This record gives sequence, C-alpha cells and structure tokens, in this order.
Amino acid sequence: MSGYFITFEGGEACGKSTQVKMLKEYLGALKNKDDFLFVREPGGTPLTDEIRRLLLNYEIDKPLPMTELLLFCASRVEDVYKQILPALKNGKVVIADRFYDSTIAYQGMARGIMSSEDILSLTKKIIGNLVPNLTFYLKISPEEAFKRKSKMGEMDRIEKEGLEFHKQVQKGYDFISNIEKERFYVLDATKKPEEIFAEIIKVLKEKIPNYFKN
Repeated sequence: MSGYFITFEGGEACGKSTQVKMLKEYLGALKNKDDFLFVREPGGTPLTDEIRRLLLNYEIDKPLPMTELLLFCASRVEDVYKQILPALKNGKVVIADRFYDSTIAYQGMARGIMSSEDILSLTKKIIGNLVPNLTFYLKISPEEAFKRKSKMGEMDRIEKEGLEFHKQVQKGYDFISNIEKERFYVLDATKKPEEIFAEIIKVLKEKIPNYFKN
C-alpha cells in the first residue's frame, strides 16, 4: 500500500483539533493540496455523522459502555473502507483526528470495557492490519485540561466526564505511546499553538518530504 497515514490523538481540550485545522489550512495552500485527505472519528460520512451524534450529543438514552465501544468501531469500519483505504491506495496522505488509540484510551482504560489487547484484537478483525505510520500525541495533564474546559462553551457527553475519568484516559495514552515509541511523537500541549504547529511541520517535512510542494 502506498500513501501515508497520520493520526492526531490526545485527551479533551489538548488542542488536537486546533492543530488539525491549522494543518488543513497550511496544506491547502500547497500546489498538491489534493494529495491530502482529512478525516475525523467518528464522522465524515452521512452514516458516521449520525453515529457521532448518537455518541456525543444524545442525552435521552445514555449508551451502555459496550454499546459505546461498538458504535465507535462501526464508525471506524465505515471510515476505513470508504475513505481511508481508498485514499492510501491512491498514494494520498490521510490525516485523521482520532483513530483506534482513542478507543484504547477512552473505552479501554477509562471505561474498563475490555483490555487494550482485546481492543486491538477486535480492531484487527474489523479493519485488518491498518496501523498509522505516525501518531501525534498532544499531551496535557487532566488538571490543565479541566481549566481549559471551564472556559469552553457547550461540551459533549464525553467532555462532561469527571476528572478521574480523564486521568484514566491519559494513562491509556501514556501506556500506548510507551509501547509504540517508533510510531508516536509526543507534543507538549501546554505550549503555544503556533509553537506546536511549527514542530509538527518540522516532523512532517522530515517524514514525508516529497509531499511538500510549494
């Protein structure tokens, strides 16, 4: 398979989506802007956007933890086979706002639904051997994240979880990033967004220089 698969991961209020947005604007100014595809999880297609609504904003009937896990997995199947794999086969760089590492951190470590090993086994069964080439992990303490969240407007169902939940999420990310050090690039999310972004661009130009055409 050609192409290159990049994911952005991190807990709530880490600035992850801000960096993805900045990267989208930066790459959109390149001559070869069509070589890049941005996706988010869950969401991106009419079906997965509806799954996103059910997962994050549906307050009438809170899903059971296992239901939550399976809905995320269902969205991932749709994204992988309808968007990600076709783009990679065509030689594109795919940049995803979250992927299966989020499931390990949130539903595995924080919810305690199943072990990291079992989640990886389930993931392999539903999407095969697809693994990101590079994962940017924006790391911030849950306490600092909560300070940021207090300044945010409306929050989704998962963002509203308590401090202990988000401490477990960070433990999950730290666990994965320590095991897969070659894939993970850890960023200090307490830095200014512009400083973080400059570091991201530096890394990308080293990893995929052929895709940067002015």
